[in-house]
Amino acid sequence: KPTEEEDELMELKCDALTHMALAEKPNEMIQWLKTLPAPTDAQTKTGHRCRPSDRDALFTRAVLCLCAVENLRDANTLVASYITDVEERETEALTKSYTSKDDGQAPSHAIFCSMLIRVCEKDTRTGPLFSWLLRSFKRELDGMYKTKIVQSYTTKIGKIYFNIQPPPSMLNMMENMMGMMGGGGGMNPAMMQAMAAQMGQM
Repeated sequence: KPTEEEDELMELKCDALTHMALAEKPNEMIQWLKTLPAPTDAQTKTGHRCRPSDRDALFTRAVLCLCAVENLRDANTLVASYITDVEERETEALTKSYTSKDDGQAPSHAIFCSMLIRVCEKDTRTGPLFSWLLRSFKRELDGMYKTKIVQSYTTKIGKIYFNIQPPPSMLNMMENMMGMMGGGGGMNPAMMQAMAAQMGQM
């Protein structure tokens, strides 16, 4: 279990990344993600009990945030750059491994995010594929910092792109959070503080 100090550091990293995502700066996000350590063998092992690596988790969080605010352009840029400039492992091997049950590897964040964007670019009929994608990646998403925020992103994505209606309690929380993110061109400092306070209660 992470220490309080590690959680505080992760909180700051998540805040920084959300700022960059909402400011529509995918290239800055990539430059920052490049500075973080690659995942360890323990963090990429099937059924790992530790959190995903900060680099993978923050990357996935940023892609989910961008998709949730309907910015597929920057999400595409972020994923393409991550696969090319950050991820050291071969994409073909990661793709094959994603659906393999017996290679001992956890599903790749880069492949999950790449498939997520492809599905979001289709129409509402690909909703079942989106649901399968979330199930296939559930353990990784559940292991991320402040899982409820991650869930609010995936719930919002399901509602926007596939008309998947969330349960009322999740809908209220999600709309409160995402309402602060809306209104083109990012958020003012007061909105960011209010959002950070709301996230801090989860």
